[in-house]
Parts: sequence; C-alpha cells; structure tokens
Amino acid sequence: MALGFLYGVLACMIWGFVYLVPEVLPGYPPELMAAGRFVSFGLVAVPLAWMERREFAHYTVKDWIDVSKLGVIGNIAYYWCLIECIQNAGVPVAGMAMSAVPVLVAAVSNIRDKKKGTALAWSRLVPGLTLIVCGFALASMTEFEMVVQASADGGLKFWYGVMMAVAALLIWTWYPIRNADWLLAHPDRSPRAWSTAQGLTTFPFAVVMYFFFWGLEPDATPLLGYDPAWFVFVMVFSGLMGSWVGIVFWNAMSQRLPTALAGQMIVFETIFAVTYAHVLRMQWPAWNMLAGMALLLAGVNLSLKDFQAAKAKKVGTYEVMMGQNPVYIFAGTGKGEA
Repeated sequence: MALGFLYGVLACMIWGFVYLVPEVLPGYPPELMAAGRFVSFGLVAVPLAWMERREFAHYTVKDWIDVSKLGVIGNIAYYWCLIECIQNAGVPVAGMAMSAVPVLVAAVSNIRDKKKGTALAWSRLVPGLTLIVCGFALASMTEFEMVVQASADGGLKFWYGVMMAVAALLIWTWYPIRNADWLLAHPDRSPRAWSTAQGLTTFPFAVVMYFFFWGLEPDATPLLGYDPAWFVFVMVFSGLMGSWVGIVFWNAMSQRLPTALAGQMIVFETIFAVTYAHVLRMQWPAWNMLAGMALLLAGVNLSLKDFQAAKAKKVGTYEVMMGQNPVYIFAGTGKGEA
C-alpha cells in the first residue's frame, strides 16, 4: 500500500505542473493548449507503442474499446467541458467543481465495493472525507465569493458554464473508477502499456480538436502561435511528463490501492498545483489556503490509516481484493490465505 501511495503522490506532483501551462504561455487560447497537450501525448505514445508491441498483442478488441473510451472521454471530453466552463463561468467555478472529485470517487467506489463485500465501513471513511471537504471549503473561500458575484452578472452564459463544470466533474468521477476497474481486473498487465494505449487512441481526436480550434482563430494566427519554439517545448513537456509519465504512475497506483482511497489521492494534485503557482509568482499563499491544504493532507492521511487498519483488522474475516483474487485475513492470526 505504501508503494501505491508513493506512485499516487508522484503522479499528482507531475500533474501539478500542468496547471502552470497557462502561466508560461500567456496569450495562447486555452483550447489550443489543451489540444496541443494531447497531440503531444499521442506523438510520444507512437514510438513507445513499438516497445509495447508484445503487451499489445494480448489486448482484445474489448480492451481497445475500453482504452479508447477512457482516453477520449477522460481526456478530450473532460478538457472540452472544462474549457467551456472556464470561458463561460470562469476559473473559480471550474476549481470548485473539480474539488469535489476526490470525495465523489471515494463515495461511489465504496458503494460499489459494498456490493462486493470489500467496502470500508462508512464510520471509518466519512471522517477523512469530512476533513477533505472542509479543507477544500476553507481553501476556496475567495473563489466562492467570486462565484457568487459571477452568478449575479453572468446570466444564462454563467449557468451554461456551471452545467459544463458538472459534466467535467462527472467525467472525472467516472474516469478513475473505470480505469482502476480495468487495471485491478488485469493485475498482470503493464500500467505503462495502458498509458501508451490511451495516448494512441487519444491522438487522432486531439489532432482534429487542435485544427478545429485553430480554424476559429483570426486568419493571421500562426499554426503554433506567436512563440512556436516555446509552445512546442511546453507541449512536449506536458505531453510526455504531464500525460504519459503521470498516467503511468497513476495506473501503477490504481493497481495497488483500493479505488475509494485512490480517488482521494487527487487532492495532492491541487496541493502541488497551488504550491507551484505561488513559487512561480513568488507569493505566500493566504492563511485560508495554507489551513485548507493542511486539512486536505490530514484527511488523506486519516483515510490511509483507516484502510491500513481495515486490511489488518483481526476481528472476523476481512476480504481484500487483489485483482480478481480475494485474499482473506483471519481473526487473531494476521496471516493471509489466497
């Protein structure tokens, strides 16, 4: 479990850098930055696919359909909704909506696990989630004030943006759960190959998306914007590190942690993104931001301890799902039997 936790932190540490892309590419439309990232992801995946050819030989048609849905919906559709939200309702709405992802993923996963008999007791799960909710609420105080003002001024355009924020939230609640389902069902499959497969299936859609949005720009706009070399460098970095490497770590985590816990790991993405942004701006975060991040860390730490305690519990028999193979921990022994 400790290794899975480490992989999750590393994934979020990398993804935190992606939030700096608008800061280092001022003047670029967000649609081109989002599409450019996934075009780069696809270009990185193409040569890597040769390395994974033996792994891909074992993929069924259903596997390719599953990875296509994850890649297109979890990447392209998610960013489309997020961009629409930002343009119509503003960044604060998008930030507040996505802050609900860790809680929703944990709750939905635990409900699903209950049907399998592997759920964590709600009395154990709720305290950690409560700390996470309070942490996001405290850290989002300023954003909430901005959202209230925007709702009064924005009219139908604002509420369309809110609708798209809800769509993005639902997509990124679905994505980590379905992604973990496949990885847990195939513990012998490489998380690196699964990441590469998502890049391959996302690539053609990202290319279409890029040219579509570029076509909406003024006629004089160059294909790669006003600073092509810097734009390409940032896109390659975000495609290689922010997409491929980050997803590899996330997939490795998803094979090792219960989905209800893995979903909560997303809070580290927020923490790293905020930290990087303040370092870049050479500013100290406000008191409520620091206090909110402390509560987020406390919530995830509490949940981690609860899952570890549940796994080692010596009262009755506790079943831990390892892929498709249940491992039983028997009362009074602490020893497992497959």
